[in-house]
Order: sequence, then structure tokens, then C-alpha cells
Amino acid sequence: MIKRFISYYKPHKTLFIFDMLASLLVAVIAIFYPIITRYMLNDFIPNKQFRLIVIFGAVLLVLYLIRMLLNYFIQYQGHTIGVKMQAQMRSDMFNHLQKLPYKFYDDNETGKIMTRMTNDLWEISELAHHGPENLLISSISIVLSFTYLATINIWLTLIIFACVPFLILISRALRKRMKDAFTKTREATGQINASIESSISGIRVTKAYTNAKEESDKFEVGNGEFVKCRKKAYKAMGLFHSSTVFVTDVFNVIVLIAGGIFLYNGQIQLGDYTAF
Repeated sequence: MIKRFISYYKPHKTLFIFDMLASLLVAVIAIFYPIITRYMLNDFIPNKQFRLIVIFGAVLLVLYLIRMLLNYFIQYQGHTIGVKMQAQMRSDMFNHLQKLPYKFYDDNETGKIMTRMTNDLWEISELAHHGPENLLISSISIVLSFTYLATINIWLTLIIFACVPFLILISRALRKRMKDAFTKTREATGQINASIESSISGIRVTKAYTNAKEESDKFEVGNGEFVKCRKKAYKAMGLFHSSTVFVTDVFNVIVLIAGGIFLYNGQIQLGDYTAF
């Protein structure tokens, strides 16, 4: 299945490569701010090198301008790749549906099939776009951060990055709960769409037999199930994000305390502390 999914990238290979290169540059540019800040606090400001302060500040401004253009490219062209992949998947799905036997349509409601072709494919296209970008940017950011900070003080770097395994463990533990909750939400969405499709397509029969109350009650059952599933999904999502944000906050506390101790003992300079 993964091999088949990757095959949808092939028609957009060139654009995808540029998208990945743009993501790589965004990750690299992000590391320049702490580097320049460190030089300014350790050297340029104490030694009153006004010219270098202005030059490095201008360089940083230019880099941020480049990053803005790169982010525009990523958001625009990256999403374009996702939409084109989504369209191709939808065409393949539609052609596949044409070949299925009548029994398939007897066992599956039209609204649920439509949900697979719209909502679910949209989420897949978002994964196709954001997945590789986020993986690349996060990986490069971690590697560059660790490498650069290790050149300043390896022990303080190891103390800080000791939090990473905890972040991974918490994410893995909570991810399954969130995944299951959102799967049920998608199923409830399919049920609502099936109910709407059934009611609208049979509206003449409903009106002829004054069956509106029964149709409304049937819809509200599905609607209520959707709300219940969505609440569970948001609860799982809230737990996931609040827990991971807490771990990243712990990063800051460790930097503050451990870095402060290293600074107090003269093992790092103020600019190094700021960089961390």
C-alpha cells in the first residue's frame, strides 16, 4: 500500500524535489538566529563592533526574507502537489467503483462512499503534502541544533536532549488513542452523509408519506453520534498536544536551570546561554 501511495508522487517528482529543497532551506535558515545572537552577545556588543552588528542584523533580515519566499513556495506549490495527487486518487477510485459488482452498492451506502472520495481523500492529500515536509524540517532541525550546540558545550547539550526520548515515548503512547478517536469520527461523518443522501434522494417519498419526523429522528441519531465521537477525538487531541507542549516547556526549564548553572560556573558565556 505504501509503495502504491508513493507512486502518486512520480508525476510531480520535479516539483516535489523543489518543495523538499525549500523545506530543507527553511530548516537551515532557522538555525541562524541563535548563531548570530551568540556572536553578537559574546563578541560584537562587548567589543562595540557597531559595523558587524549592523551587517549581521542585515544578513539575518535578508535570510528571513528568503525564508518568507520559501514558505510561500511550500504552502502554495506543496498544497498544489497534494491537490493533484488527491485528484488522481479520486479518478482511480471512481474508475474502480465503476467495476465493482452490484452487491458492493447493496452493502455500502452512497453517502459513505462519497465521504471516502471527498473528506478522506482530502486528509490523505494533506498527509502527502505536510508529511514529508514536516519530517524533513524536524529531522534537519534536530540534527543541526544538536550538532551546533554540541560544539559549544557537549555536556549541556546532552542534558537538554535527554528530554527527546520522553517526548517520543509520550507521543507514541497518546498517538494511538488520538488515531482511534479520529477514525470513529470519520465513520460518524460517513454515517451522516449517508443519512443526508438517503433523505434528499428520497424526499418525494418522504413528503408523500409525511415521513419527515422519522427521517429527522434518524438523522439526529447520526448527528448525536458524530458529536460524541468528535468530543472524544478533541479530548484525545487535547491530551496529546498539552502533553507534548509540556515536554517542550520542560526543555526551556532545563535550559534555564542547567544553562544558568553552567554560566554561573564560567563553563559557557552569556551568548552561549542565549543560543541554547
